[in-house]
Amino acid sequence: MSDKSILSASRISLATSAAMLVVLAAPANAGEEILYNMPPTWVEAASLSDVDLENDPSALIYDWQHRLENGVVSQYFDVAIRIDNPDLLMQHGTISLDWLPDKGDLTVHKVEILRDDESIDVISTGAEFEVIRREQGLEQRLLDGQLTATLAVPGLQVGDILRVTHSKTIDDQALGDGMQASQYLIQEPWQVGFSRAIFSWPENAEIYWRAEEEAIIQPPIVENGYRKMTVDLPIEKFKEMPGDAPSRFNRDPILRVGSYRDWQDLSRSFAPHYAEAAQVADDSEVAAKAAAIMAQTTDPLERAALALRLVQDEVSYLLNGLDGGNYMPQSASDTWEKRYGDCKAKSVLLFSLLSRMGIDAVPVLVVTGGGDALPELLPIPGVFNHMIVRATIDGTHYWLDGTSTATRLSNIAQVPAFYHALPLTAAGADLVPMTQRRQTSPDVSMDLTSDYSAGIDFPALFTLKVKIYGTQGAGLRAAADEANDERLKQLGKNFASGQGSAVTSVSLSYDDEEAVGIVEVEGITTSDFAWSEGRMRMSGDQTQSFSFNPDRARSEWRGIPVQTPGPQYNRMQIGLILPEGLDGFENTGPAEFEDGFANTSLKTKTVFDGNRMLSTVDIWQDLGEVSAADIPEQKRKVRKINAINAELIAPEDFAWRWEIEPKELARRAAPLLAAYDDAVDFADEDDWGPLTQRASFRAQVFDWEGTLKDLGTLIENQPSAYLHSWRAAVHEALGNRDMAIVDARAAYDLDPSSAYAFNLAEMMAYGGQRDEALALLETVPVSDEEEGSYASTYATVAGLAGRTDDALAILSEQVLAKPTNASVLNADCWFRGLFNVQPEGALASCTKAIERASNSAPMLDSRAMVSYRMGDYDAALKDLDSALELAPALSASLYLRGIVRLEQGDKDGRTDVERALRMAPELAERYAAHGVAPKK
Repeated sequence: MSDKSILSASRISLATSAAMLVVLAAPANAGEEILYNMPPTWVEAASLSDVDLENDPSALIYDWQHRLENGVVSQYFDVAIRIDNPDLLMQHGTISLDWLPDKGDLTVHKVEILRDDESIDVISTGAEFEVIRREQGLEQRLLDGQLTATLAVPGLQVGDILRVTHSKTIDDQALGDGMQASQYLIQEPWQVGFSRAIFSWPENAEIYWRAEEEAIIQPPIVENGYRKMTVDLPIEKFKEMPGDAPSRFNRDPILRVGSYRDWQDLSRSFAPHYAEAAQVADDSEVAAKAAAIMAQTTDPLERAALALRLVQDEVSYLLNGLDGGNYMPQSASDTWEKRYGDCKAKSVLLFSLLSRMGIDAVPVLVVTGGGDALPELLPIPGVFNHMIVRATIDGTHYWLDGTSTATRLSNIAQVPAFYHALPLTAAGADLVPMTQRRQTSPDVSMDLTSDYSAGIDFPALFTLKVKIYGTQGAGLRAAADEANDERLKQLGKNFASGQGSAVTSVSLSYDDEEAVGIVEVEGITTSDFAWSEGRMRMSGDQTQSFSFNPDRARSEWRGIPVQTPGPQYNRMQIGLILPEGLDGFENTGPAEFEDGFANTSLKTKTVFDGNRMLSTVDIWQDLGEVSAADIPEQKRKVRKINAINAELIAPEDFAWRWEIEPKELARRAAPLLAAYDDAVDFADEDDWGPLTQRASFRAQVFDWEGTLKDLGTLIENQPSAYLHSWRAAVHEALGNRDMAIVDARAAYDLDPSSAYAFNLAEMMAYGGQRDEALALLETVPVSDEEEGSYASTYATVAGLAGRTDDALAILSEQVLAKPTNASVLNADCWFRGLFNVQPEGALASCTKAIERASNSAPMLDSRAMVSYRMGDYDAALKDLDSALELAPALSASLYLRGIVRLEQGDKDGRTDVERALRMAPELAERYAAHGVAPKK
């Protein structure tokens, strides 16, 4: 229980008041009947006179008292709540008190309503608690035998004070004369009128206590033959700790009291129960199972693995806390006969099997969370919450958990993240460290192959196989059995979401012998190669996801170590199939690399085999800590790893899609188009992602008719402004000017934003509807950020309408207002070049635009047009080469370069023109409208 779970006192129910005491002990005078009696004589009753009934918080009294004596723990609870509002009336109108009848009694002392000067004894009016059995954990296979006494408080009203006092006794069968009790110490700023916790025990009894040092608990005093500890609540709030600190720095404040001298004492007291429960007859079924395993193999580790698999797979989990079951183990024979049991029962059965096979084994107590703090805690049973078995084979300790799943020989050596264990031995044992060791088999392996046979600027076919081993993968067993087409499609959709991927098939399987769940996905995805610095590059850096940046800036944090996660071992194998005949790929990263930081180890290896590349990446995360003094060095290590420049750089002579002859392009595109067809067929009826991606691919390979067909289906089923605008561009590419305008108008109708308005106006102007285009622009609201785009569009439309002066005026106005804005300067430059209006006066704007642009390719293209108009073909060609070096797919620059080269008598300019028109067929008509066309 964390302090975040402690609400204001006004919201703590009477049932919760009982739950706040975490007492783990056992029964003597147990019973299922509720007792009604006076409080025990040792109780120090709290008084309402100690609180301000009117001004204190609604939580007036929370009083917890504990007496440990003669093997019995008695707990007394006193809670008084002022019912200030209907919400509190709802919360506290029904009292719920829980207890374990096989371990002790529940005694109700008083249920009292205080109303003004009146005191109403609810029990004396005839009200009685009703006893119900509520196994709230049945869904989690928990049966604890707890009973609940409930009472709907008759006549309770807003403004009343409800006070309830009751007590419970606990005498645990497993502890004998041993005792334990724990109290959560609520911290400020909890608001309460009066609250305390009292522990007491006979003066001569050997009782021990311990709490977190920061809680500052005063040692017990002696009163009337008893030692007594009193803690006023709430205690001062603990100092805030960094979230990545080990749990011993972040643990809740708890006062623990018990009769165990040390861990050995606790180990000795528990060991006989488990040794006895593990005994089975020679002719028992358990003995027969052990013999059958021994007949399969002589290897003791294989025998241990088979025994553990038997316990994990053939005995279901059920916590049975009835009849002393929370600490008392079920016998091995009963567990096998019933085929169910909790961690104790499963551990006893495994202990029995291993012992009969001559394997050194012992049950051990562990705690599944915060185990690093265990050595600092008081030795009581309540600090543990789980049991496993330690087997020692050839000097190596194996930590075997019968309640886990999918343990096989390959992963049996893995060490759970429990930190410490307490072996239960007749002689008694101390805590032993569960020392971590490097995993030799992965928890998860991922094998991804991307096929770029068609070309590195094409989408890639991919196959992905993910294997999830052990406990993590066991959850896929049922999923694989239940997998159907709908489930597999959903899995594929989840995988493809946001990754530019279209899935063609998904399979899900489980290999029970290897204990591995397998997910296999096939599909097609966008290229990971990108144009940068004049080359096509793929980032091969697998380390950028790593980070280690703990905050230890506060002075009080500077000595606190950092907890590192683990244990975990993941392996990635990333394969690339590169185009045949395209040699000279360069890998800038190291062929082999091994380093690490903060208990994370990284090992990579990259090899080439012909046109194939395979990179293997192994990542280990080890459970542990990084000392505060070592944090700076580990941060430097992370930066060093992340600084590795690992890229795959393509050779300079590769061919772009638009440089490939149509027949060859169709041949390369065919398998990719088939994959998109399969992805469309595989997808759910309402999943339009694969169809959208197929339309995009068809556009990439200049299949305009195919793109148009797919867009028609998409718009029919899920119309949007984006899709209409896209189809308008395709119609324009095909020369369908009227249809392009229809779609551009539909886009604007669906989303009357300025961007769609500008696109529509420009299309209308080139289609001859210039007055209508100008009228449209007059109605468009324009923000300050959009003024540059508006001016550019307005100038183009006005220029086409013959209103050159108006165009120049609005552009000049924008340049004057925003003399350093690259987009505005480029608009002025482009208009003067395109319309051949005073081009010699545009060069200054063009150059400023280039200097101020983050991406200067469009600006270089504009200046090239100005130079072309001025007859300076060399300057134009230089700018066009620079623009295409930055953005090779800039079809307008390629088209104009072809025109310039033809003007210079370079016949290769015809190739530029043809390639540009493959990408953007509409360029011919648009540029011709301005008198710009290739020389015949």
